[in-house]
Amino acid sequence: MEKILIHACCAHCLGKTLAGLKSEPVAYTPVVFWNNPNIHPLIEYRRRLKAVKMLVERAKLPLIADETYGLVEFCRAVHGHEAAPERCARCYALRLGRAAQAARAAGCRRFTSTLATSRHQDHALIRAAGEAAGAAAGVEFLYRDWREAVADEHLVAMLYHQQYCGCVFSEHDRFKDTSTHLWPVP
Repeated sequence: MEKILIHACCAHCLGKTLAGLKSEPVAYTPVVFWNNPNIHPLIEYRRRLKAVKMLVERAKLPLIADETYGLVEFCRAVHGHEAAPERCARCYALRLGRAAQAARAAGCRRFTSTLATSRHQDHALIRAAGEAAGAAAGVEFLYRDWREAVADEHLVAMLYHQQYCGCVFSEHDRFKDTSTHLWPVP
């Protein structure tokens, strides 16, 4: 079996990625990698990390986790480029660059990302960032469109499921048009 590093942004997407990998012609042994300086606020970051740790424990998978809360680093990376898709391209490059380096350090010839399971992400940008990161680190980025993959319910049951991509800008985009939590004007 070949080791593959999976960059994980959240538990539910990790579950979908694991399901997608099972349909591959190559049998993979997953190594999960957590590095997400884009996720804000701090409580959201902690919720997602905790859920990933719980899923990894359930699936009995190894986890490499950089638990540094990266508010300043993320803000510096996207400063002046806050609008999508430019912001997203910079964010993908930051995270997938680290994932490619972690894959090489862990002895994985390939890496992938849970980002490829999302209906809300720009898949062309993900693929480009992953392939560039892989080329720079000397590993291969495995891109598959796993938006239709279904996570094993046993792995994701009762785990936190977020409502936005993770960054403060995507949170704004997700909730700006809702009246939830607004005080009614008489």
